[in-house]
Amino acid sequence: LVDYNCSVVLNHTDAAFRLFERAAYIPVFIVGLSFNITALCIFCRLKRWTDMHIYMFNLLAADFLAIIFLPFRILEAFCPIKPSELCTFLLCTQYSNMYSSIFTITAISIHRFIAVRFPFLTKALASKSKTIAISKCIFIWVIVAVICVINQKDLVKEKLETCYDRILAKKLQNHFILLLEILGYLIPVLVVIFCSTQTIYILVRSLRNVQGRDRAERKKIAAVITANMFTFIVCFTPVHIGLLLQFLSDDSGKDFVHVFLDVAEWIAITNCCLDSIGYYFLLKRVNKINKRSH
Repeated sequence: LVDYNCSVVLNHTDAAFRLFERAAYIPVFIVGLSFNITALCIFCRLKRWTDMHIYMFNLLAADFLAIIFLPFRILEAFCPIKPSELCTFLLCTQYSNMYSSIFTITAISIHRFIAVRFPFLTKALASKSKTIAISKCIFIWVIVAVICVINQKDLVKEKLETCYDRILAKKLQNHFILLLEILGYLIPVLVVIFCSTQTIYILVRSLRNVQGRDRAERKKIAAVITANMFTFIVCFTPVHIGLLLQFLSDDSGKDFVHVFLDVAEWIAITNCCLDSIGYYFLLKRVNKINKRSH
């Protein structure tokens, strides 16, 4: 059961931010649901799946789960939900979906880099590529689930001010914040930047050897990879800065940290709308090049 606390008196900052959440989350839900359902329909019509399709479907699954639970966040903006076991579940789901997306995008970046940098190795492992991709995706979900189960005591209702906001005085455990910041963000963002920049460099360098349509396609792929990399940085950097500020701050900076983290979480959820566009067109162009090369 969802227990609301609609009679709560909000200060000026909270009231203004509730208006922001109402205006910000509803379009994300509508657009994200539409895009992800469209992407799901495209996947259902595929006759032949590749390893890249598997990675992208895993990303779609993470994004779709984040979107379908977003109405609770929208309800919270209209009428605050009292902290409960449901809130613990919603926060665990929010973290799980975000880090599943982060790890899957990282896996896609590594896959792309290996395919471009070591084409002969990729061909040698072609028969096992789908099995490898499925294993990686299962491993991602297992790791995320284990982390969430082990650390769910940091998200229990006694440590929540509202359904989506922690009590600032009750900090995340040291090992949990380090896990989120280093394993969940720092390592993935460094891997994404390295793999993406190296892939772009190899594609740009190869332009001297191709002409016409292939040249144009490779330029487009390089542009999409660049856009994906910056989207990853823009979407996931603020929320991890916010989590660190929440961990380090005292009551004097409560309002700023609260607003910063909530805006950062909204920026992170917008990634669900962007993934289904960027990776679909990237896959489409990669497939065109592969068809011409055979």
